[in-house]
Amino acid sequence: MESQVRIHSDQKPYQSPNPTTGADLYELLSVKEGRVMYREVDGNAEDKLVRIDDPHIHLAEDAHFHTGSVPENYYLIYVNTEPFVVKHAEVRFEQVVKLAYPTPPGGTDPEFTVSFEHAKSKPHHGDLAKHGKVEVKKHGTIFDVGHTNRS
Repeated sequence: MESQVRIHSDQKPYQSPNPTTGADLYELLSVKEGRVMYREVDGNAEDKLVRIDDPHIHLAEDAHFHTGSVPENYYLIYVNTEPFVVKHAEVRFEQVVKLAYPTPPGGTDPEFTVSFEHAKSKPHHGDLAKHGKVEVKKHGTIFDVGHTNRS
């Protein structure tokens, strides 16, 4: 059963459903474009990156979060306008489709198209072929993923 808990972000209190998703938490806490969210941890450990694509986040009463820059070894990309943090400079067609459609759409034999812009690799924009890959910039490579069913 879902309950409400009080959490804090950048020194402000919020009420959030528990559990929640990364996308809902980013929206609730108004994380600005190009920024990511971290969950504060006790002790000397590094604060934990909260991924926007995390489907299930358990919250503790009075948990603390803060926004910050994308970690050095990560890349911030946008898939159908949603921000995602990825660990590799190369992103494959299948990975982008999975980010856009974590639950595959219904229908028979779904087909996907992927276009990109602001990539590090050349060309910097275009269509990504099935099984293809593209090298992304540290911040801001944009992907548009479309879905159709073959008839």
